[in-house]
Amino acid sequence: KFSKDGRRVVTASDDRTAIIWDTLTGRLLQTLRGHTDCVFACAFSPDGSLVITGSIDRTARVWNAVNGTLLLVLEGHTAVVLGCAFS
Repeated sequence: KFSKDGRRVVTASDDRTAIIWDTLTGRLLQTLRGHTDCVFACAFSPDGSLVITGSIDRTARVWNAVNGTLLLVLEGHTAVVLGCAFS
């Protein structure tokens, strides 16, 4: 998913991470580590300051999109988290 300004993209992976990339240079900006299983969903917040990820590990996680810090773990799903979004 692309950030609103189009300068970054976040990708989800079977390797249990999400990665934020610079779309102009292709440079890896942040690797978001913390999920214990495959990451299926990811999205930027409207202002680009946060990323949310969803995983087979049944959690959604909220990250600082600038420095990659994990801010919040949302637990309670009884199955895989296949989608997530900000509004």
